[in-house]
Amino acid sequence: MHRGSLHLNALRAFEAAARHLSFTRAADELNVTHSAVSHQVKRLEEVLGRSLFHRSNRGVRLTEAGQTLLPVLMDSFDRIGATIEGLIEQDTTQTLKVTTTPTFAAKWLIPRLGAWYASADGVAVHLDPTLSYLDPDGMEADIALRCGVPPWPGVEADLIAPIHLTPLCSRDLAERLGPSPSPDTLLQQTLIHADIEGHDLGEEWRFWFEDAGVPVPGDIQGLSFRDPSLAFQAAIDGVGIAMGYLELATQDLRDGRLVRLSERKVRHPFSYWVVYRKERLRDPSVVAFRDWVLAVGTQG
Repeated sequence: MHRGSLHLNALRAFEAAARHLSFTRAADELNVTHSAVSHQVKRLEEVLGRSLFHRSNRGVRLTEAGQTLLPVLMDSFDRIGATIEGLIEQDTTQTLKVTTTPTFAAKWLIPRLGAWYASADGVAVHLDPTLSYLDPDGMEADIALRCGVPPWPGVEADLIAPIHLTPLCSRDLAERLGPSPSPDTLLQQTLIHADIEGHDLGEEWRFWFEDAGVPVPGDIQGLSFRDPSLAFQAAIDGVGIAMGYLELATQDLRDGRLVRLSERKVRHPFSYWVVYRKERLRDPSVVAFRDWVLAVGTQG
């Protein structure tokens, strides 16, 4: 049957009358008269060339053809309604659920979110900073910004930025240590560790000392944090020297809260990645946010 011969008002009238088994109740639902419903149903029956209702003084009941047509129309109207409602909500209240670590959120993402909101695709972001793993499945999160080494099961991962390690401290401590203090001098100071999960105590400092050609026997003592942002803050407050993540320290270095003690930097085995399930690419907002994060990552 050609679509032009389908009459939406007639289909709506039949579907309502069939659900209620009453032309009167269908008319109330559709805010039309009883005769209007009856006319539309008759019009549909004429197009189909068969009756859809058995009519009697006791009321109406569906014919076999009516029983066949009703569930199809109910499902179709339900799907149309759900789709329209979803589009309305998308236009007015869509929120992108993003998860990342507290440090990456505070030091990298949040300072850049103003640019995201200024973009044409800048839907609202619900940010969940956590050290726990949240699955980017559209329930816990739409997309994740994760530190580590892929691959991870069931998800795609695109590189945002590498991590480079270099010693950072407060300006006062840097002045006391003098220009370009040697690695041996640094080893005598209070060293602050971020201790990313999955790495040994002081391992990041060991990476840097080994690159500088300084052997470090045994454990590296110092102050240990699991969250790099706490290590940054301890260094800012003059507690000691943090093995800082250079890509996350940009604003603190620019504002003078932190100072680099060496031009030497070492590539961390971990990097930052944008992580998502491939099926989430059906959502334009997920694609837009991923592309924006990757573009910003290339800018440093």
